Amino acid sequence: MLDASRAISSSAPWRSLHTDKLRIRTAVSELGAPGLLILLALFFLRPNLFGELLAPLGLTLAAGAAAVELMSRRGQQIPMPPVRILLIVPVCVGLADAWKLVRFYVTMPEQLYAVLQDILITVGTLICVYIVCRTAQRRLALGRGFVIVVVLFSISYVLTALMWAAGGIGSGSYGAIPVGNVGPQPIFFPISVAESTQSVLGQTFPRFTGLGREPGWMAMYCAAAYFMCPMVGIRSRLLKVCLLVALAGTWSTAGFGVFVVVWTYDIFIRSRPDWVGGLNFLRRVTGLAFLGGAAWVAINAPILGLSAKQTQNGISLRERELATEAGLQALNESPFWGVSSSIRQLGINLISDIEASGLPFVILITLALLLPAVVQGRARQGHAAVLALFLTLLTSQPAGASTWVFALALIAYGCRDLTRANSAVRDPGV
Repeated sequence: MLDASRAISSSAPWRSLHTDKLRIRTAVSELGAPGLLILLALFFLRPNLFGELLAPLGLTLAAGAAAVELMSRRGQQIPMPPVRILLIVPVCVGLADAWKLVRFYVTMPEQLYAVLQDILITVGTLICVYIVCRTAQRRLALGRGFVIVVVLFSISYVLTALMWAAGGIGSGSYGAIPVGNVGPQPIFFPISVAESTQSVLGQTFPRFTGLGREPGWMAMYCAAAYFMCPMVGIRSRLLKVCLLVALAGTWSTAGFGVFVVVWTYDIFIRSRPDWVGGLNFLRRVTGLAFLGGAAWVAINAPILGLSAKQTQNGISLRERELATEAGLQALNESPFWGVSSSIRQLGINLISDIEASGLPFVILITLALLLPAVVQGRARQGHAAVLALFLTLLTSQPAGASTWVFALALIAYGCRDLTRANSAVRDPGV
């Protein structure tokens, strides 16, 4: 009996889960006050749970984190070159917001104050996150901390879904919580925030919102956390399965499609130094074939596919389609200033942002998310996570004032290869 229990505890899934527990404990201790304040701030920054109501509080917490970090490092020399690349994110986002300010000053001066407030919160938060991320130990702990937060929400959703399957619709509800500007949303045991429901084969499940303002954001976070797991040293397949179940539980068509495409890129397309010559070429050709299959799945998959969503919620998809068409029209007619339009959901994605904020804004946001990958050279770990962020903004979610998306990109780029090389332990400034 004792031998059997030892065999179970030493099996691969449980061994990796035990190792992950140790890494999680290490991350909590290495976060320190600055890291914990940043993770607390994420709940109050757009596009997250309380971001629409309490974004200034998120900035205040981030500023506190930066102040504590600067005080703790006072008198120490922190090497700049290894983290200088991270400045690309706040600089490009700052330039994008500066253009947006000019554009609104010329076209809609009555909205100038709201735009200026968003700029101060977004750029100010990114500068604070950059300050905290200047040391490898802290940014690795931050990346691991973010993944832990998403995993905990995902495990909670799995438990809630099981409770609904066993006890019926609404099982485990114990209150409501204000989410964005959509009003109070139900919260289920243990910490599952949900928006509406989804029926599957006669069984009804909650539509998972998690820490996002709406399900599409949570789908993006689940995808990003999935691809960040190996980068921050979390190997457990059980935790990854929970992330995938939670992603499916958002019932987000765009989130599902983005994940499938990025997974195909990460497995087959991205550069891998250990693959050379013909094998690398064959892998990429296979990847291109898989991309075609991924596109087909994203369109035709039951429930989550685009075709199914047109049947379930055609009005929402039509509004997004019109907003995207307005962006393409502005690209032809007035790429800098946009065209006067009364179409709803303008700015819902980067393409429609050509109409809502101008082409320079779209280009600079794209550079903020993708330029660090180009500067880093060979595709490293973490690029798949940022690609999931970019494709989500490109297709289905607004980039404007989405502060935590850019903060997460900064953290993901800052965590590149640190776990694999163990450089976080050897050199606190790498």
